[in-house]
Amino acid sequence: MNLTEILIKIKKIWNWIWNSDSIWSWLVALILIFLIIKFIFFPTLSLIFGTSLPLAGVESSSMDHHSLKYCTKYDSNMNCIEQSSDYEICGKKFDKKTSFNFDEYWDICGGWYVDNKQITKPVFEKFSMKNGFRKGDIIIVWGRFTPKIGDIIIFKPNQGSTRPTPIIHRIIEINEDGTYQTKGDHNEAQLTKNLPPYVDELNIKKDQIIGKAIFKIPYLGWIKIWAMDLINAFR
Repeated sequence: MNLTEILIKIKKIWNWIWNSDSIWSWLVALILIFLIIKFIFFPTLSLIFGTSLPLAGVESSSMDHHSLKYCTKYDSNMNCIEQSSDYEICGKKFDKKTSFNFDEYWDICGGWYVDNKQITKPVFEKFSMKNGFRKGDIIIVWGRFTPKIGDIIIFKPNQGSTRPTPIIHRIIEINEDGTYQTKGDHNEAQLTKNLPPYVDELNIKKDQIIGKAIFKIPYLGWIKIWAMDLINAFR
């Protein structure tokens, strides 16, 4: 078979994949798209952005600036099986879901930063993504950077944590030994290794850091969340 014949066959196959109404052509197209994304698109992005995770889907509400329902009961795998009837942000309770602008958020949550980390409102206001982000957003991650206070970093859980996925929180202190402390904007306090899911965000080492958040794409991450929920429902 010469080169011309090979090119003709490839053209016929390509035409069948993208123009045929066959269920098999749809299946092959989906597999092809998956392979292109996994083995070409993501490796290329990783090379450009200098991180193993150039796109991160937000799977929790720990950086959300809304008052939200919170979990009151977990199963053995730390999956939430019962939610509250009221709403909460930074440990403060509300009777309905509410969105806060920065000034309102600071009035509710700012005291913790001033009292515990000497981070004032004018300082926090200059931080990246000062208004946080929401579950279901996609975060663009940059790997070539020197972490500083105010950066939102993506980091791997410490050994002993039951958290299966990386955490996306804001740096609020750099320790004398060069490790980092973070906190979720929505959370009442920092996570510690003494409470489930046993995440220690008081001593985050450099080799745990995957990258920092530089941009968000709202809502697009819900596709992955819904897919994972569907998969888990059939397990």
